[in-house]
Amino acid sequence: MPSAPAFWYAPAPGVCAYALWPLSMIYRAVSFTQGWLRGLKPYYPAVPLISVGNLSVGGSGKTPLVEALARYYAAEGHAVAVVSKGYGAREARWPVRVDAFSHTARQVGDEALMLATQLRNASVAVWVAANKRDAVRRAEAAGATLIILDDGFHRHDIARNADVVVIDGPRGFGNGFMLPAGPLREPAGGLARASFAVVMDESADRSNQWYGATAYRLKLMPQRSVIEALRPQSLVAFAGLGNPAKFFDMLETLGLNVVEAVPFADHHAYTAADLNDLSELAQRLNAALVTTAKDAAKLPAGFAEVVDVVPTGSDWPGLLADLNPRLQS
Repeated sequence: MPSAPAFWYAPAPGVCAYALWPLSMIYRAVSFTQGWLRGLKPYYPAVPLISVGNLSVGGSGKTPLVEALARYYAAEGHAVAVVSKGYGAREARWPVRVDAFSHTARQVGDEALMLATQLRNASVAVWVAANKRDAVRRAEAAGATLIILDDGFHRHDIARNADVVVIDGPRGFGNGFMLPAGPLREPAGGLARASFAVVMDESADRSNQWYGATAYRLKLMPQRSVIEALRPQSLVAFAGLGNPAKFFDMLETLGLNVVEAVPFADHHAYTAADLNDLSELAQRLNAALVTTAKDAAKLPAGFAEVVDVVPTGSDWPGLLADLNPRLQS
């Protein structure tokens, strides 16, 4: 997936955005029609289902929230299943339960493999399928007592107990236009359909700008022990995310010595040439390689130090207190 163009996140729509606006209207019409058709006969799971999604493309912090919620509800005694489409998956035409030890990112998708790897000790099942309805049914049949639907806000064909929309606080909704003129997958007013929003790493000047939706504010932070282990080293950071700059900025804000930052496109499939170039760069700069857990799922074991982030903050208990009653309905 290519990196987001800079004009998407300009303070106001510019020439490029207005030039692409007619295509945005076509995208909107097609998306609305598809959603309406899917919603004619929604599937109602027999177990509680939480959808975690977003309104815009790329880098909101959705996947770390899915992981955190899965850990929490597994610790509470639920048999949790995470359902994902498995972006770029080659073996997910039919529902597949991801095996962290035998599957590769090419087979099941990088985010799904990362979640299965990170959650394997929490006994959380991760399912991928081209049709998420099929994966939800399969997860139910396998004994799930709670399902978390990854990237489910636009899946009108699956009923849910709660709709959580994750927003990247610093970038917000960009120029406010829909694809391809801006980053939105539907108009910002669609946030009204959500149960509530989770705003990650919000800038102070964006406070209360979320269209009247109840918003819980969290920060994405790595474990302190990981950061302290990296602190004495010079680092070459690399990441293939929707917003790789956010990862690099976080490392620098934490006081780490990032001597080179190498961005890749979202869901980048690393080649032998990429790995060789990164290794040579790190050797030349006498630095250690560091990347994200999502990228590590596509790399040889031990190739780079891994910084995994988790959502934290004083709003976390309130978010759970809002979610839990909805799971009883």
